Amino acid sequence: MKKPTELQTRKLFVYIILLVIWSVIGAYLLVTYSPITSLLGLALNIFIIIFSLTSLFSYSSWASLIVSVALFTGAGYSLLNVNRDFLISSGIGAGIFLLTTIICEIYTHQMRKIDEKYSRLQQVTDSLVIYDRMTSLMRWKFAQQTLTSEILRGRRYQNDISLVFFDFRQRDQFSSEEIRRTNKVIAEIVLDKIRTNLDIAFINDIIGLILPETNRSGAIILTKRLVQKFNRQVDARVVAGVANFPGDAITDEDLIERAKTALQVALNSDQSIVDFNALRGEQQSTKDQESDKTQPVEVEGEHSPRQDYVAILEDIDLDDDEWVVWIQGFNQMSDLIEVKRSLEELDHVQSIEFLFLQKNHLVIKLRSTIDNIIAEPNPFPGWKVKKTNPENRYLLIEREEGNQNNDGS
Repeated sequence: MKKPTELQTRKLFVYIILLVIWSVIGAYLLVTYSPITSLLGLALNIFIIIFSLTSLFSYSSWASLIVSVALFTGAGYSLLNVNRDFLISSGIGAGIFLLTTIICEIYTHQMRKIDEKYSRLQQVTDSLVIYDRMTSLMRWKFAQQTLTSEILRGRRYQNDISLVFFDFRQRDQFSSEEIRRTNKVIAEIVLDKIRTNLDIAFINDIIGLILPETNRSGAIILTKRLVQKFNRQVDARVVAGVANFPGDAITDEDLIERAKTALQVALNSDQSIVDFNALRGEQQSTKDQESDKTQPVEVEGEHSPRQDYVAILEDIDLDDDEWVVWIQGFNQMSDLIEVKRSLEELDHVQSIEFLFLQKNHLVIKLRSTIDNIIAEPNPFPGWKVKKTNPENRYLLIEREEGNQNNDGS
């Protein structure tokens, strides 16, 4: 059985042969029945073929048909006036032009179908290419999947994962060719310096690194070495943003956002490397200097929930059936699995999304079938509800003493 592509290609040859044969027949008819305007008719027929096959614009073949018929008829009228020979000549010419146009239109339609098919095939092929051809770095689409897998593995085995984004200042002043050359040099340096059997170097609009089993200090040391070498070998000021799992985020989406935030600060400041954790500390220090509020993690003091949490809670989007739950006493990654298991066992809990960590608190978004969890007398058996806030839809909970001992055993 013939493949569809092979059949379409054969059809093109058939249409070309048909067009050639018809052109010869048309030339014979013009010379026989319209000898006075035959040369003009041949020229116009060739004009239709060229104009149709080039497809300069939509309906170009039909436009060339109208123009050719008008010119041929006008020339016949000026030479023969209105008589029997003029009518025969005009009719034959219009018929030849029409059939030529139809054959050309069928051919161009078939060509468009083949082009569209190859275009779709190319798009599919490109989407399956894991590594960027120019830099040999993993494309971001696949790097994201790798990051998600590494986060899951990190939760299970309590491993650190660091994410680094690189960019260079005043990028808009570089041409596309200069950006490509710079990225290529940066990629060569990165591939030469990382653990190629473990670390993942990737590229999207910018270049980055996924560093499994690498803590914050290790990631910063490597990043400093790389940035120093970049700036010695490229004509650009390269900067970097660093974020760490689980210190800065415990989901891949949040880790990406933290690294991007750190990179943006580096691009807009004098710092060449910005660590998100240090950035967060600076922001909190500034807030403390401007007001007498305690830091959000200091939930033991006599402060209202709004005073403690409003700055963070305002940035969390909640549906009508979702609540933000702050879990107190979260000290190590091994607690994560137990907390998730314990809460998912509750009948009213539909889903849990981990948001972030702050000192000894784990913050999650919880979807529940209960309309108002706060109004329930004991919505989380085994947990003690310490604070609530209906306006911001959050609860602060802590393990009851007996349950803490049981979990540890």
